[in-house]
Amino acid sequence: MMGFDSNKHWDSRPWHLLLALFMPLFWASCNTNESPAHSALFTYNASDGVRSLDPGKATDLESMWVVDQLCEGLLELDAALHIQPALAEAWTVSDDGLTYAFRLRSGASFHNGAPVTAADVKASFTRLRDADEALPGRWVLSDLLTDGIEVLRKDSLHLHLSRPQPVFPGLLATPHASVLFQGGYGANPDTEDMGSGPFELKGWIPETAMVLHRNPEYWMRDSAGVALPYLDGVRIEFNREPGAEFLGFRQGRYDFVSALDPEWASALRQEDGTWKPEWEGKFNVHQVPYLKTDYIGFLVDTLALESEGFAALGPEVRRAMSMLLDRESLVRELRAGEALPAQGFVPPGMPGFDHWQRSLSPDLRWRPETADSILAAMGIGVAPPLRRLEAGTLGTKPDMADLAGALQHIWAGHGIDVAVDIAPSSIDAERVARSQVPMFRKSWLADYPDAENFLSLFMPDRWCPNGPNYTHYANAEVTGLLVRAAAMVPGQEREALLRRAEATVMQDMPVIPLWHDQVMHLVSAQWDGWQVSPTNRLDLRRVRTSDVAQP
Repeated sequence: MMGFDSNKHWDSRPWHLLLALFMPLFWASCNTNESPAHSALFTYNASDGVRSLDPGKATDLESMWVVDQLCEGLLELDAALHIQPALAEAWTVSDDGLTYAFRLRSGASFHNGAPVTAADVKASFTRLRDADEALPGRWVLSDLLTDGIEVLRKDSLHLHLSRPQPVFPGLLATPHASVLFQGGYGANPDTEDMGSGPFELKGWIPETAMVLHRNPEYWMRDSAGVALPYLDGVRIEFNREPGAEFLGFRQGRYDFVSALDPEWASALRQEDGTWKPEWEGKFNVHQVPYLKTDYIGFLVDTLALESEGFAALGPEVRRAMSMLLDRESLVRELRAGEALPAQGFVPPGMPGFDHWQRSLSPDLRWRPETADSILAAMGIGVAPPLRRLEAGTLGTKPDMADLAGALQHIWAGHGIDVAVDIAPSSIDAERVARSQVPMFRKSWLADYPDAENFLSLFMPDRWCPNGPNYTHYANAEVTGLLVRAAAMVPGQEREALLRRAEATVMQDMPVIPLWHDQVMHLVSAQWDGWQVSPTNRLDLRRVRTSDVAQP
C-alpha cells in the first residue's frame, strides 16, 4: 500500500487543460445569488471510465452516474424507490392502462438554452425504440409504444401502449428513458451533452478526467426556494490503478468511495468489524440493501453449446454445484461481510417483496453431502471408480478472479473440474454476449424497482446478443407466468405468479445466485445531503459542504 506513488502518478496527467477549462466557470458560479454560501467542487474516481454519454448506452454504473447528472427523464425514483415527477410535472393513466397523459413542467430547459418540449420527448423515445440504432436500452420501450407517441401541445403528450404494463412508470425512470434535445441528432450523443440535468459537461479528456459544471437554469429548488444543485461542479477522475479509489479517498483526493473493497477493509475496520478510532469523524457511512444479484450463469442452449464445442451440464449437476457453495463463507471472505448470501434470484429489499425472504431454496443451502450423493449417482466424484467431470471454462474479469479461483477449488474437491479464463472486462463481456463461454460470472442490478425486472432475464425474447438472457434459458411455464404477471396490477395475485416463476427458474438452475451486495458509500465528513438509492443511482443535487446552514 505504501509503495503507491500517488504524486508521481497524478503529476503525469494533463490537469492544466482541465483547470484552464473549469476554473473560470467555477469562480463565476460562486457569484450567483442563488447558490449556497459556500460553493464547492466534488471529486470522485470512476476506475472503469465513462464509455458514453448516450443514455441509451448507459449499461455500466460509471456511465449511468454521469447520465444521471447530465440528463433527466419524465419521471424519476427517489431514494425510497418511489416514482416522482421530473420533466413531467403531472401525469394520468387511462382506465384500461393503455394511455399515459403527461404534462411537462414549465421552465425546464436543455443545457443549450432550448426549452424541453413534447417533441423532444417523442424524438428521444422514437430514437430509443429504433431498431436501426440498436441501443442497449431499447428494451425499455421496444414493444410498448407500437401504438404511438402523440404530441398534443408543446407541453403535453400521450403515450399509447400496445398492452398494459404496470411497471411502465418505473421504466420511464430509468436512465435509458432520458429526454435529449431533438435538434441535436446531428451531434454525437456518445460524446456531446444533449441533456437538461442538474449539471452540464464542460470538459472530458478520455482516460483521464471529466468536469461537470452546475446548470444555473436547472428547474428544481429546495424547500427554502434555493436553486439546486448546491455544488458548483463535479470532477470525475479515471484512475485505473489497483486500489486508487480507496487510497485517494484516504488521502482526501476523493470525496467518496462507492464500496469498501475487502482488500482495504482492514485499513478502516477492526477485527470485530467496528471502525478504527483514528477514523472517527473523518467520514460518514451510508448503506442500504442493493437491488443487485451476483451469480454464476450457464449457457444451457444445446445448439449454442455444440457450435462452440462445449458439453452441456444438466440441471442436476448445476444444482449440486450450487449446494457445494457455503455462501456465508464466500461473503465473509470475498465481500468483507458486506453482502447478503443469496436466498433466490430476486434480491431482498425489492419493494413489495420483502416477505420473499422466505424459506430458503434447498438448492441454495450449503449441503455438500447431498451434492456428493447427487454426483455419485451420476458417476461423478473424487474416489475411484467414479469419474471426474470436465465441466468447461468459467469466464470472468480480473476483479472477480478471486471468486473464480475459490469456486474452482471448491468444485474440484468434489470431482468437478472447471477451467478459469480471466479476460479484460470488455473482452469478457463480448465473449458472454456471443455465447463463447459455457459458464460466466455476472451480476444484475435493477433498472426499476420490481421483481419482474430480475425474472425477465429468463424470457426467451431476451436472448443475447440482443438482450441480457446470456444463458439462453427458455421454459414455457416461466414465460407464461411472466406474461400473465406483466399485464396485472401490483398485488398478491401478481406476486404469487412471480414467486412461482422464480421457484421454477431455481429448480432448473440456469444461474447459481451467490450474494446480494449492499450499497455502501463512504463520504467525507465535510459533505451533507448525501442520499443512497438501492439501485445505486448517484444524486448530487442536494450535496453541500457541512458548514452550510440547512434550510
